Amino acid sequence: SAYRAGEKLEDERTGLTHDFTRKDGVAHSEIISNLDIEIDRGELWNLAEKSENRSNSRTAREIVINIPHELMQGDQGTGNMLAHEFASQLSKKYQVAVDVAVHAPDKQGDNRNFHAHLLLTTRKLEQDRHGNIKLTDKSQLEMSNTQLKQAGLLSNQDELKEIRKAWADLTNDYLAEHGIAERIDHRSHKDRGLDTLPTVKMGWQATELERKGIRTDVGDKNRDIKAYNANLMQQKILASEIVIQ
Repeated sequence: SAYRAGEKLEDERTGLTHDFTRKDGVAHSEIISNLDIEIDRGELWNLAEKSENRSNSRTAREIVINIPHELMQGDQGTGNMLAHEFASQLSKKYQVAVDVAVHAPDKQGDNRNFHAHLLLTTRKLEQDRHGNIKLTDKSQLEMSNTQLKQAGLLSNQDELKEIRKAWADLTNDYLAEHGIAERIDHRSHKDRGLDTLPTVKMGWQATELERKGIRTDVGDKNRDIKAYNANLMQQKILASEIVIQ
């Protein structure tokens, strides 16, 4: 959390202080909760640590969203609001707190790579009778498929698809509202009925090397994929011409 938000936090469990206040590239950060109250970042995550008693317990679940660079122009307020609204949806649906950190692109990487890290508490957030926050039962996202089935809820895999769809729908609404023609699709190429293959994420290290003219494994893989897709498209064009003839 300290690294994502570029803040200084003390871990009360270990006594260590994590100081990332000099970290560049954090465009926006905030804590969003289903309680609609202001929550201190350090208090939240120290509470998350105290709420678990197993050595292998998960204290947070991370979701990374890529924000269209068209929405991050100017003061970047539109893209930040998109991340805020999506985090609010997740918070209210699963009754959890969400730690939001919007990051600008790495200087060495793709300058369109605006993205946000959403850290969700694994337990539901509530208030006691004194108004203090507390983390209670594990959220839906942490339940096993057996537990989900017994509760009449979607499986983990189907729930993930719903989250991806919600992000795509909200993002496309924002793009449309701002007169931007581009759209995103949460579905895989297979589900969309496409024969073409998707390229893989480069990452800033590979992007920097490729810019310097140094070939990378991931760059070679994407070149192979693009060549395959171009060949596939050419075959379809030839096949259609044969049919017309």
